[in-house]
Amino acid sequence: MKEKIKKIINYISGRKLVKNFLLIFTGQGLASVFGLISTILIIKAIGSNQHGILIVVQTYATLFYSFFSFKTFQALIKYLAQAKKDKNKEDIKIYIKWSFIFDSVSLILMFVFGILFKNFVIDIMNWPIEMEKYVILYLATQLFYIQGTTIGVLRSYERYNYVIKSQIISNVVRCITYAICFFWSKKFISFLISEMISVLVNYLLLIYYTYKVLKEEKLLDFYKVKLKNKKDFFMFNVYSNITSTLDLPINQVTQLIINKYLGNAANSVYSVFERLGSIINKLGDPINQIIYPEMSIKVVDKDYEGAKLLSRKLKKLMFLIFAICSAGTLLTYKLWFHLFIDDVNKYIFVFIVYLAFVSYSNSAMGTHNLFMALGYVKFNLPILIVVNTIYLLFLFYAIQNIGLLGVITAYLLQAVGMVVIKKIILKKNDYKEYMPIKRRTKLCQSTH
Repeated sequence: MKEKIKKIINYISGRKLVKNFLLIFTGQGLASVFGLISTILIIKAIGSNQHGILIVVQTYATLFYSFFSFKTFQALIKYLAQAKKDKNKEDIKIYIKWSFIFDSVSLILMFVFGILFKNFVIDIMNWPIEMEKYVILYLATQLFYIQGTTIGVLRSYERYNYVIKSQIISNVVRCITYAICFFWSKKFISFLISEMISVLVNYLLLIYYTYKVLKEEKLLDFYKVKLKNKKDFFMFNVYSNITSTLDLPINQVTQLIINKYLGNAANSVYSVFERLGSIINKLGDPINQIIYPEMSIKVVDKDYEGAKLLSRKLKKLMFLIFAICSAGTLLTYKLWFHLFIDDVNKYIFVFIVYLAFVSYSNSAMGTHNLFMALGYVKFNLPILIVVNTIYLLFLFYAIQNIGLLGVITAYLLQAVGMVVIKKIILKKNDYKEYMPIKRRTKLCQSTH
């Protein structure tokens, strides 16, 4: 028995992907437990309606962050893979410096425009006047989310343990502060401040751990390096920013639409779905975090089949997880679903459909990551314009006719549409790295 256990430990230690997956999965699973406890506490304390208001405040701030964010961690992971292989420290520092500049500009624009548009949005949505101060407070917390640089550096150097530590600690802080509010001050503003504190803890820890990694890798002086024109890196970031902006209807805008047509209580129910569905995300997200850096490395090494195989494995795994979670939910929901949602019978089928959407979305991350790693980022723009236009048209019809089920059905159809189009493009190009026509012409000329 001891020998078998030893073999399993040695196998895990020798398999980088397996080891990293178990690390992230275990950590996120623990963070998720504290997150679920926090959700129960806030709903029991202030009710679904006021919980829905907190979700709307978060959505507003995240909407402007997403609108201006360059998602630089995607470009940083992709281009650091090549620079690390070439052992080019100067390029590594240049990419990190550019990433930090993009992040800083994004945060300033997010805060300025978030403040400028707050009264306009409050009037349109018919929110109470006190929402103005809530929105300003939450926008201020977002100023510390240097996502591109922190996440990009930590994932590139495989310091997944630091990402997990920040998530666990911030969720523990949220749970403790929510518990204090639950027993001593069941007021909305108390829970809002508690949420802001836990979010700030997460952001500040990510900054600290990134500083630590840069120091270990002797990259702390990245800000001193002279910037060079990195056109491919710059364009990758620009395309990522444009596509993430166009992808807003699938994220924060949908929450605002739910609030407009279905009310705060529906926002709370959907938020609960997200919390419960995070059980699947906690399985899919670790794989997603690991798989993109690995795909980028395989693309650098021209191992296209290896990158494609990673995508296939993820899809099979997520479909299996969906089957298990759906069966488990249907067999046990009467024991626990009422802790989160009062009308169990009304929402259990909707929740199963939501699980289908989450599972499919996670399985599709293999295709999305492969698409990015192979350099097809510029194709995201026309894909999103077409798919999201169809999504919005269907959403406004569906939400008014079948409520929350319509929203989730729209999500699912959008996810399927994105994957189908990307697969057609990848198949047409034999799953090879994207090469612009000009570069392809030069390459052909050099071979003759």
